[in-house]
Amino acid sequence: MRTRNVVLSCVASLVLGTGIGAGLRPAVAADAVQRAPASHSRYQKLDMFARALAIVEQHYVRPVDGEQLVYAAIAGLVSQLDPHSTFLVPAEARVLREDIEGAFGGVGMVVVLGRKPDGSRFLDVRDVIPDSPADDADIAVGHQITRIDGRSIAQFPDLQRAISAVRGEPGTAIKVSVEDPVRGIARSVTLTREIIDPPAVESRMLGEGLAIMRLRDFPENATREIKGALAELRKHAGKQGLRGVVLDLRDNGGGLLDEAIGVADVFVDEGIIVRTRGRRGTLIDEARAYRPGTESELPLIVLVNKASASASEIVAGALQDHGRALIIGERTYGKGSVQAPFELDDGSLLKLTTALYYTPADRLIQASGITPDVHVGAGDPRALPIADSRPELAPERDAPRHLVPSDFGRKMPPLVDESPAVIAAGDDVQLRTAVQHLLAWDRLRPRLRR
Repeated sequence: MRTRNVVLSCVASLVLGTGIGAGLRPAVAADAVQRAPASHSRYQKLDMFARALAIVEQHYVRPVDGEQLVYAAIAGLVSQLDPHSTFLVPAEARVLREDIEGAFGGVGMVVVLGRKPDGSRFLDVRDVIPDSPADDADIAVGHQITRIDGRSIAQFPDLQRAISAVRGEPGTAIKVSVEDPVRGIARSVTLTREIIDPPAVESRMLGEGLAIMRLRDFPENATREIKGALAELRKHAGKQGLRGVVLDLRDNGGGLLDEAIGVADVFVDEGIIVRTRGRRGTLIDEARAYRPGTESELPLIVLVNKASASASEIVAGALQDHGRALIIGERTYGKGSVQAPFELDDGSLLKLTTALYYTPADRLIQASGITPDVHVGAGDPRALPIADSRPELAPERDAPRHLVPSDFGRKMPPLVDESPAVIAAGDDVQLRTAVQHLLAWDRLRPRLRR
């Protein structure tokens, strides 16, 4: 799967290289370039930028850091594109590589930015890795990190900078201020950073031959861990056998494309898993399932929420389109774009959107997300009395400059199922849920009859 990611990067690099090398042609082509209008020359634009940079460096009232100015200029360039095209300075690029590789020096917390009623910001602990420094210090889900080495969270420009401050060399210490809002306890804790290499999969038996597998993200070896977890669950199930599995993709923000394809392939025996399309809908890649080793008969439910994104949506969309699983939860985030990483000479990284993902049924994931078969969660226009799983998280479709489905000839699906039968159920929550189950059952019936 990493091969597919590398190929995307290489193809894009070749395209850029061709453009940059356009002036290296025979004399006749050079003459043609000279006759072209000056506005057609990208070199004139680069010369204009170089002159502007030189003027600032020579005449600004205070000394400036030329490197930081160039970084700011590149960041400004990509800020005119979609929200996922970004420029990462070397330190930020290193954090991204650590996330992809799945091992890094940290304390074992998964956090998001939170805000108190008085407006002050904090890091909201959403997950704690078992046996990590944070776990050993009794930091738990729901706790709030208010300071990092004496600095309030408000002093960090964004979540990424705060995470970078928490991470560091293994063996070094960091002091954090922790509040437990339920018990009203505040304390300071010194944590020693370790190599954090959490398992991608957590699994357990629920009883009666049923089990749950939670997939945190899609790092390297996620597919292998899923297969290993299934094997272990079968051992624990004993004579009654494994009768069904819940695959929990809630709060799974994605990861490697190849691992998403691999996880879907565990449960789908044939056909397309995901399509990748570039400019004007041109097909770039098409990943297919392979029959050997497929868990094609194992009953499967997939849980998703607002924070299920990217690779999670690829898996959920593939299983839904193949009638392989029932999707339950909230409409997913809607991050269906492909980012190719371009590493620059100093270790900084240009992450550029190059294509979009489509489900096997050719549904566009970008800004649309995956609509669950059975909606359980907030967001229903009839205000079902269920809490929002991530009230602080706005979906992709609300992000400024997001890539709009209509730009690619696709309509945005409704926020919830608007089938006539569901609408006819009105505000009766139990009846609405029953109707959604019947519709999903009808969709899955052809596979169940095999």
